Formats: sequence, structure tokens, C-alpha cells
Amino acid sequence: MCWFPEEFPTQFFLLINNIDGPRLQTEKAQMVLSLLAALPVFHVVASVDHVNAPLLWDQVKADRFNWLWYDTTTYEAYEEETSYENSLLVQGGESNALTAIKHVLSGLTPNARAIFLFLCRHQLDHQKDSSYKGLSFHGLYRACREQFLVNTDMTLRAQLIEFRDHKLIGSKKGQDGVEMLMATAIPSVLKQVVDDCS
Repeated sequence: MCWFPEEFPTQFFLLINNIDGPRLQTEKAQMVLSLLAALPVFHVVASVDHVNAPLLWDQVKADRFNWLWYDTTTYEAYEEETSYENSLLVQGGESNALTAIKHVLSGLTPNARAIFLFLCRHQLDHQKDSSYKGLSFHGLYRACREQFLVNTDMTLRAQLIEFRDHKLIGSKKGQDGVEMLMATAIPSVLKQVVDDCS
């Protein structure tokens, strides 16, 4: 025998942090969520982490969700967003770092991925050079411009901010004051990232 409460709630709200996250990106997950959202008493409140999140939904799913969009960007550093959890990059271990980098790369544009991979390849090419301190910003900009990955230095700087926020890269000033950029992962992880993305 089943027991049911005398009164069912008239409205049900489902709160989802990062509806475009890797575990919810599947067609099946988005289909189920959209079907639930289409119910008159069911409401979905969700956040997205990537500007291209709406590409997850075809017209039918988008109609079911019937989203009201609000830009609630905090402009806080990524460290602030993750201050209450352990970052995979901070936890250590090659497999954790590799998983974290792949997760971040999956949310980037193709050009942004290509910029990061170029930096990784450059670093791997110079890993045996003990005097290598990184790739200069201007060297990276010149290479990215030649490959049509960026059209202005401001575009590259904006992308580098995202890389820094996710702790994918670090930078130091050289003796001549030039900013030198390096990927933060160890060479074996960088090689795996490059191999997996090639």
C-alpha cells in the first residue's frame, strides 16, 4: 500500500548549477530535463558556465525549457567560484590534471583551444632547453595572428585571462621585463593533452 500526502505541492522548482556541465550534456539528460520543464507545475532554474550553452538545445528542447535569460556574471576570479571545493588542478596527480585540462578545453572555442595547444607544443619543443623561460606574449601573439586565431592583442589577452583563471598557464617577467608565458602542467600531461587533441 502506498501513502501519498493529502496535498501535493502546487509548484516544483529544480535548481541546477551548470546545466551545460559534462555530465548533463548528453542528449538523454537534456531531453529528460526539457520534458520535466514542460510540465505546468515544474520549473527549472539553471546556471550555465559557457556562452555557447544554448547550442545544447534544438528548437523543440528550447521551446520546452522556455527560458528567461538573466546575465548574472559576477566578474569574480575563478578562484572565488571554486573557493569551497578542491580544484582538480590543485589536487595533484597526472590523471586529475589531465581530466581538469580536458574539461576546461571542452568549454573553449576552437580558436582558444588552438592557442593553448600551440603554447603546449612550443613548451614541449623546448623542454630540454634549460634556459627556456617560456614564450613571450608578443611571440605568442605573432604566431596566433599568423594562424588566424586572433585578430588583436586584446583578444589574446582576454583569452589568457581565462587560461590564468583556470590555472592552465602562468607568467613571469623576464630580466628584460618581457612577460613570458608557460603552461602550468608537467610535460607528460602536456604531451597527453596535445596527443589527445591532435
